[in-house]
Amino acid sequence: MPRRLSILASAILLLHVVEVLTLGKSPTGSLLGNTLQTIACVAAVAMCLRASRRGNGFTHSFWVLMAAGIGVWAAGNIGWTYYEVVLLREPPELSFVRFLFDTQEAFFVIAILLDQDRDSTGVDPGLVLDAVQIALVSLFVYVGLFYVPSLSLNAHQALVQENTVATAEIIGVFFLALLRMFLTPSKETRRLYGGLAAYLAVYAVGTGIANYAQSVYETPTGTMLDLAWTVPLLWAAFWAATWKPVTEKQEAVVLRTKSLGETILTNALFGVAPVMIFLLSAKLGPEWSILRYSLLAISVACYAARMAISDYRQSKNAERVRQQASALDLAVDGMAIVTQDGKYSYVNTRYAQMLGSTSREAMIGRKWESVSVRDTQGGSTDDIRTSLQKDRRWLGVINVTREPGESIPVELAVTALPEGGVVLLSRDLREWRKAEHARTEAEIKYRMIVEQVAAISYIAEPGVTGRWYYVSPQIQSILGYTPEEWLEDSENWLRHIHPDDHAAVNAAEAAGLQGKSFQAEYRVTHKDGRTVWISDTATITQGSENHPVMEGFMVDISERKLMEMQSQQARRMEAIGRLAGGIAHDFNNLLTIIKGYTELARERTEGQTALRNDIERIDDATERAAALVRQLLAFSRKQVLQPKNLDLNAIVGGLEQLLRRLMGEDIRMHVKMSAELGTIKADPSQIEQVLMNLVVNARDAMPHGGKLIIETCNTELDHAYASDHVSVKPGRYVMLAVSDSGTGMSPETVAHIFEPFFTTKGGTRGTGLGLSTSYGIVKQSGGYIWVYSEPEHGTTFKVYLPRVDESAEPAAAVRLKTAPQKGTETILLVEDEEAVRDLTETVLTSYGYKVIVTQDPENAQSIAATGLPIHLVLTDVVMPSMSGRELARKLTQKNPNLRVLYMSGYTDDIIATGGVLEAGIAFLQKPFTPALLAQKVRDVLDAAAPVPK
Repeated sequence: MPRRLSILASAILLLHVVEVLTLGKSPTGSLLGNTLQTIACVAAVAMCLRASRRGNGFTHSFWVLMAAGIGVWAAGNIGWTYYEVVLLREPPELSFVRFLFDTQEAFFVIAILLDQDRDSTGVDPGLVLDAVQIALVSLFVYVGLFYVPSLSLNAHQALVQENTVATAEIIGVFFLALLRMFLTPSKETRRLYGGLAAYLAVYAVGTGIANYAQSVYETPTGTMLDLAWTVPLLWAAFWAATWKPVTEKQEAVVLRTKSLGETILTNALFGVAPVMIFLLSAKLGPEWSILRYSLLAISVACYAARMAISDYRQSKNAERVRQQASALDLAVDGMAIVTQDGKYSYVNTRYAQMLGSTSREAMIGRKWESVSVRDTQGGSTDDIRTSLQKDRRWLGVINVTREPGESIPVELAVTALPEGGVVLLSRDLREWRKAEHARTEAEIKYRMIVEQVAAISYIAEPGVTGRWYYVSPQIQSILGYTPEEWLEDSENWLRHIHPDDHAAVNAAEAAGLQGKSFQAEYRVTHKDGRTVWISDTATITQGSENHPVMEGFMVDISERKLMEMQSQQARRMEAIGRLAGGIAHDFNNLLTIIKGYTELARERTEGQTALRNDIERIDDATERAAALVRQLLAFSRKQVLQPKNLDLNAIVGGLEQLLRRLMGEDIRMHVKMSAELGTIKADPSQIEQVLMNLVVNARDAMPHGGKLIIETCNTELDHAYASDHVSVKPGRYVMLAVSDSGTGMSPETVAHIFEPFFTTKGGTRGTGLGLSTSYGIVKQSGGYIWVYSEPEHGTTFKVYLPRVDESAEPAAAVRLKTAPQKGTETILLVEDEEAVRDLTETVLTSYGYKVIVTQDPENAQSIAATGLPIHLVLTDVVMPSMSGRELARKLTQKNPNLRVLYMSGYTDDIIATGGVLEAGIAFLQKPFTPALLAQKVRDVLDAAAPVPK
């Protein structure tokens, strides 16, 4: 800014010279000269306002007042230009323009009388009163010393009078600024008032020269005398532009005691104003009496109000001093002030208790050596004095012996005062050392707790490449690395994270860089190659030097993730089961039609060998499809079971020879059956299928031979086991285990092993339904099946079936197949599928039965209500409007002797609970053959008593 200001000042001065030499005293020259002066004023005002923004409190107000004073002169100069250039005459004696020129010094006086302890930029009532007083004085100076006398003088004499008064005002303000500069103790304030005095001196010299020339020669604008106004204004601009405030800021409000000279100057000026107004107004005639006494009354009122404000502020300051002294007296730390001559001028209670040899009252005013404790260790007097001379402060710890055998550690700070003497601050370190000891013990306990919990605690820099500062020893038990190994390459810790989890870790670390806490779950590779699931929770705290660090815990959640995976797998299997059950229902209806008509067609092919072979191929394919559907039903737990109390050892023993024939010569099979094995309740044929499926699966897992073990035993599944395996109910179970030493499976394969059509044997071997069927049978029987496997370490399937307290039932006698007998009874057939209905009617009619056919339960009720003799109701279970079970219940209420036979692809828990057929219920599973249908109908009709419904 000074460089640009220098260019502007040089241009203004040069233009002044050019204007004087070329235009002279012409109206144009006057206009240009006055314009250049106004530009200099504007530059000075701008620099003063810029300086006010750099200042604070007192200095801000000072520069605002300087800008206002110079700005008033600029306004007056613009008015003077109007009169001189446009009206071609000077302003009249009572013109406001002349008043502006004569009152600019009022703002300078207000700046001189500013309170330098002022720390606010707001409006101060005292300052407003001072401004009013100074404005009144300026008004009476103008009226009393210039205007009234000019009424009795000619024009030249009035001009001389005006110039004399103006020059006297400037000189008076100059001496006032000089006096304030000498009476101010602050260097910054002294420099400020020194600058004001220098400006006023230059302004007074220029004004004196210009006023003298105008008084003698009545010189108009347009001469070199114009520079007498311009130069002081440019001086003010440079002064404001180069002023810089003191950069050091006081940290606390200091109550400064004003010097005697400052007090006299301020109060004297407050009282001089009414006296000056009285003296100046005394020369006015009686026509001025109203204005005279009114303004005098205002001045006196301002003086009284100003003194009241001063008294109020002094009382407030006194109260503040009292509060501060009271606070110091009650402080927990000791404080004392020693004067230059070595005497205590202030001592608070705590200092006297720590370092005094007598009471605090007795210590004040006495030499510090005579009233201080002498038995101290540390901090010699010579060392303290040397440090004060060098650094003006000393800080150390001394041990004070107050009583024999008791040493008190005291922290002592000695600081030199600018005006001489020192301030002593003392602190009893006993409580601090106790707290420090307690903190150290707490840190030790915290470290012990942190290092004993089952989690990794750590401190690290935020970010994926941040350095780790600390990691607890648990990292070795959880991840296999020692703390030293982990910290050695901690900046590259991301390489231990599973690649699929890098995005989650990066997002969490990004949140940490923003100062946010985070929680993330990701997989970490163990030192031995295993995968460990980690839950990482961290918060951002401020470390040393405000450097943010992450503090967090990493918990091994591998078991929880395994439970979640088991739960998700169970839900997935349940959803697939529902889908499979629905498909099986529709397929069973179709297979019933195909299988039924195939058998009917085969009976009509006598002598047609080729046609019979084709039909048998269709029948064989239908049977395979039916077996596939049965497997789907077994997986979906929608098949109908007929459970019995079984001895699992009997099932295993009955199949052992068959199973051994399935093994190759390179597979050794061992059977370990526990004695006194508990009884289970299950469908024997289904349990046989489970065992066969598991053994065949184990055989296929050992293509190069190995060992297969079948084991049974009683077991108890406790709450600990149940907590690790979702859906398991604690209790007594019978276990069937099938283990092999084959190729084993990866965790990814294990996660899908029970899903239908999932196979590891390739597309040409197996359907992928064996294990899913076993899973469905076991779950429908109220049990659980788990697999334990690792690649190249074999596989073990464990089946847990609930143990019952009843005895096992003997094996049922083998029933010889006989041709179905015919009958003549009346059968009510209820089936919503037309093709199945037609087939069933055809078969039953061929066996001699009278068949009444209907497709919906409502019509069946109407038929029964007619009174026709009906011996058997053959009904589908699942129908749109009403279930077969509900239909049978309504019909048997009216005819208790009515027999009922249900048929369905699956029961949907209508006649079976959880797939277990209720006692006394006659059921025919779809798909069925005509012969099986005829045999089942005959069995129900020949039953000794009606079947309970």
